[in-house]
Amino acid sequence: MSESLRLIRIIGIGNRDRGDDALGPLVVQALQGRLPESVSAVEHSGEVSGLMDCLEGAEAAYLVDAAVMGLDPGSVRDFDARQRPLPSLGGNYSSHALGLSEAVELARALDTLPPVCRVFAVEAATFEAGEGLSAAVEAAIPGVAQALLDAVTQEDGHA
Repeated sequence: MSESLRLIRIIGIGNRDRGDDALGPLVVQALQGRLPESVSAVEHSGEVSGLMDCLEGAEAAYLVDAAVMGLDPGSVRDFDARQRPLPSLGGNYSSHALGLSEAVELARALDTLPPVCRVFAVEAATFEAGEGLSAAVEAAIPGVAQALLDAVTQEDGHA
């Protein structure tokens, strides 16, 4: 990897077997073959210590997860986690013991939050085990994938 390339990471958080919680992994899947070489895209369960490991060493991190924000299912919010703490994104529905918001705040407290850290959250309709994606969340995947592609392409150009 050339020195001009930055370590940029996309982390798709979720569980493919819990309804709309599959969003993050499916967005990562949709990005395969479309990312610059300096960008890695990984699926992650959302477990806090492992998520901290995924953030470590990245100059820019883009996280995508299904969320409960009180919006219409499929609604997308883009949060700049470097600018301010994240609101609670999981409610009581997350499949993770601690939510994404808590993991980001722990990284901030430990001074390991990457210089660029954005969270793309999509309002979920269901987290039921064994369920597939809701139609609204499935319809959001191409737009979220394109927003991530645009963001990392712009970031990659700022080496």
